[in-house]
Amino acid sequence: MLLPASIEFTNLCRTQVTFLMQSFQASMGAVYLSKDLPAQQQGELIPVVIYPEESGKNLQPAPLRLPASEPEQPRNPKPSLTSSQTNILSELEKDELWSENTLSTSALALSQAQQVVIPLIHEEMVLGLLVAAREHRSWSKIEQSQLQQIADTLALACILDQRSQWLANAQYQQRALQSEQHQTLSNLLHQFRNPLTALKTLGKLLHKRFGEDENNRKIAASIVEQSDRLEEMLRQFDGAIDLGEAAIEPFDTDTWSSTPQPSPPALPPSLPLGEDELHLQPCQFRDILHPLIQSAVGRVEQKDLQLTVRIPSNLPPINADLSALREVCSNLFDNALKYTPTGGEVQVEVCRQLAEGRQPAQFLLISDSGPGIPQADLTRVFERQYRGVQAQTDIPGTGLGLAIARTLMEQMQGDIQAFSPRIDQPDSLVGATPGSTFMVRLPECDVKILA
Repeated sequence: MLLPASIEFTNLCRTQVTFLMQSFQASMGAVYLSKDLPAQQQGELIPVVIYPEESGKNLQPAPLRLPASEPEQPRNPKPSLTSSQTNILSELEKDELWSENTLSTSALALSQAQQVVIPLIHEEMVLGLLVAAREHRSWSKIEQSQLQQIADTLALACILDQRSQWLANAQYQQRALQSEQHQTLSNLLHQFRNPLTALKTLGKLLHKRFGEDENNRKIAASIVEQSDRLEEMLRQFDGAIDLGEAAIEPFDTDTWSSTPQPSPPALPPSLPLGEDELHLQPCQFRDILHPLIQSAVGRVEQKDLQLTVRIPSNLPPINADLSALREVCSNLFDNALKYTPTGGEVQVEVCRQLAEGRQPAQFLLISDSGPGIPQADLTRVFERQYRGVQAQTDIPGTGLGLAIARTLMEQMQGDIQAFSPRIDQPDSLVGATPGSTFMVRLPECDVKILA
């Protein structure tokens, strides 16, 4: 299938038709392209340029039978029409749409010798037609030869235009794929950080608790040492990714062609590590949160945090993907621990919402007593690689966790919101750091809880 003609090719056709009308005193000139490469000699012609313009008003694509090329036929046509041109002309004259919209009444009255229909042929493929007509005199052999040269030029230009667009599209899709690969790698590295942080913290706590003469103390020290090595490797990966993303410049379609380019392939969802697609199923917030909270005991003790957890035990199941929900909860809980200062407070609460006429839903609220989020950043915290004022602090981060969380929540038909100051801030903390609250909402399953 041929791509739509670019503006550059259209301008060339317009120039050639203008030359044809001025130099040969033609009363009508037109260039058509085939919508499809006619494998069975049946194609749909799309007008590119028609002069005079009045003859092409309200013209719609006309289904016409296009002939195969005739290799043995001389390239320089005789004054009379070739068999291929005669066939095409017959189809044009029989086609009601062509008769009413393309040729004037006087032009239709012309004899075949006063109109010329030349196929645009390249390597035995009919790409379109060059049509010319005049009222007062027939076309000489020299003139028909010159028209054939114009048709050959347009056929070659059409092929070059198509190849240019194909190359532009291929490069556009290649850059989109490279961008997709970089984003996927960034997501995987971010997902790797949370368990690594927990592992390193546990190693530090074990190292403190074991006595100087215990062999397990050396194992704990080795855990911390290897965790440090992994963190350094992650920093190097981040640097390499940044360089790669800088090399992927936005593709400017105007550089190649003015024809609209196809949209880049849709980027894959931010799936959890090892997942190919999301599988929504009945699950409980508590089954996801309890393991995360247990694994964070070391970090809570290290920073002397007050951790408050309120999860009712008799809630109906929600509809979610286990791995995706675990990733969302892990990112939000890790951020709360990371941004809460020593001696601060972190709250984890799950509640239910019942509203008339709406599907029941459950909310997860994770609040911290950290520095909070400025209003200017609050509307952008879910943007990819955006950290706002936190980028100026010593707290490590990539700006990917919240973007991944939002994408996963959307794929699970849920949503996520950020609030700062924190929701329901205790009176004891009024006047202190504002903190923040991240709220996740997921619909409940349409099943009954077993007693």
